[in-house]
Amino acid sequence: MSGSSKPSMTRATSLFLDVLRLAAALVVFFAHTTNYWNPAMMGPMQVWAHDAVIVFFVLSGYVIAHTTRDGARDARQYTVARLSRLYSVVAPALVLTCFLWLAGRGLEAEFYAGYERAYPWVRFAASSVFLNEVWMLELSPPTNTPFWSLGYEAWYYLFFGVALYVKSKRARWGWLIVGALLAGPNVLMLLPVWLVGVAAYNWRDRGSLLRGWAMSGLVGAVAATWAVLRYLPDWPGTAGEHPWYFAGAAVSDLIGGLGWAAIIWFFNRAFVGVNVITVVYRPVRWLAGHTFSLYLYHAPLVILASAMFPPFTVKGAEWVPIMVILIVVYIMGAVTESQRHRWEALFGWIWDRLIKRGSSISQPVDQPLTG
Repeated sequence: MSGSSKPSMTRATSLFLDVLRLAAALVVFFAHTTNYWNPAMMGPMQVWAHDAVIVFFVLSGYVIAHTTRDGARDARQYTVARLSRLYSVVAPALVLTCFLWLAGRGLEAEFYAGYERAYPWVRFAASSVFLNEVWMLELSPPTNTPFWSLGYEAWYYLFFGVALYVKSKRARWGWLIVGALLAGPNVLMLLPVWLVGVAAYNWRDRGSLLRGWAMSGLVGAVAATWAVLRYLPDWPGTAGEHPWYFAGAAVSDLIGGLGWAAIIWFFNRAFVGVNVITVVYRPVRWLAGHTFSLYLYHAPLVILASAMFPPFTVKGAEWVPIMVILIVVYIMGAVTESQRHRWEALFGWIWDRLIKRGSSISQPVDQPLTG
């Protein structure tokens, strides 16, 4: 980390990250509701949805670097925080997905036949422990494809935690190699995207930069990222297709990720002294705070609504089912995420009973992962 006396995360930067997170989640949500409001946009919006997940990866790396480097967490705190954050949403999402999938099959079997996937119970089991994307597999549960990204991100949490907290260099590299072999190439192909978020945080105060130059850099980064998203084709393959599935466009995704990381980096430098009024900060923070729920809860609800109220029956009132689903998701998110403390207690108990004794983990290593 830099030795700068500047705050590690200004309120302006925190708000900006929340705006990016909220915008990315809404892009994914609206991409999955295009059959209600403009079916011709389904193709382009699906591409934008994948780009939005790349934004999530960059943001995740940035925020995890912030919470670990400046939060003075030890290995136990890190593990409990990550697992409780994941399962406070993942567990309810799997229950919701399973219930609505079974109910939908019973109510509209012909419609749901288009969403059937082989080995559905294997998919639910694999997704519950984040093995749904290992070794060129794609085992997202039926009616909830967005689960794919958790099969990547959970592994990145693991890699980062091992690199940061395992005190023995030999053990650290040993566990990283074992983890990489278990995760497989798909997961590793998008790891650099997550790490550019870590780098953007670790290097947030590197060098001196006048505000005018930072503003110019921000404008340039926005323009360059827009050009990448608009004109750069998926490469080396197409995201979502066999055999690499959602890592198929790993190179172009990395280029886009670098653009988003640059935007965050320049924004932090350009607006370091800007004050954000509470009346703006709090509602945006609350909305962004439930985007994880929005991301994982919406798809099965959208599919059930499409089965029960086909789009052609609501033309002229397209926004009604869309907004109802959005409100329902936020209510559910507020309820389920409020139970995170229970998950923290559970994983804290598991750590104390099964992991802490005889472990080779300690305080963070001195050098940052990418610094």
